[in-house]
Amino acid sequence: MKYLFTIFYVLLLFHGFAQARLTPQESFCKNLNKIFELGRQDNFDSYDGTMVKQSPFLPVPGYSIKLDLFPVTYADKDHRFVGKTNENLDSLSALKKMDEMKTSVDFCLDTLQWSKWSEAKGDDSTTIFFHELTEVKTVCRDLAVTVAVVGLAPKVYSVNLYVKRRR
Repeated sequence: MKYLFTIFYVLLLFHGFAQARLTPQESFCKNLNKIFELGRQDNFDSYDGTMVKQSPFLPVPGYSIKLDLFPVTYADKDHRFVGKTNENLDSLSALKKMDEMKTSVDFCLDTLQWSKWSEAKGDDSTTIFFHELTEVKTVCRDLAVTVAVVGLAPKVYSVNLYVKRRR
């Protein structure tokens, strides 16, 4: 009986450990949903990229938001969350990367709330330093998500993610 209890306990621990580990895509979706909530609650005013608990022993509010696909994240002056891949790519690689990012983001979205992706020629008048080559966009009732190929220099491109609250 003691051995049966030990085996049952070990299996229970193993099952709990297997459930606790998230895949990279699940982690990405969890953090993207946290970003959506920040946009809905305070229009990214409180986002500074360092939202981490101060101590694991104190019950202070806060959490870490880390989008593995976009290592550089910030909220800009136009109350828009910006995630950058921080990669220098040629135009074809950038378009392929944009499709990969769109697929990763699309996996996290509820198709009943979000519209189909629409592709448009890039036109980002709010960012004067970068020129957008192309972008894909989806919207729900209160948020808009854009994945765009941005020109950094002649023949050098990167991919950015933008989340903005709709008015």
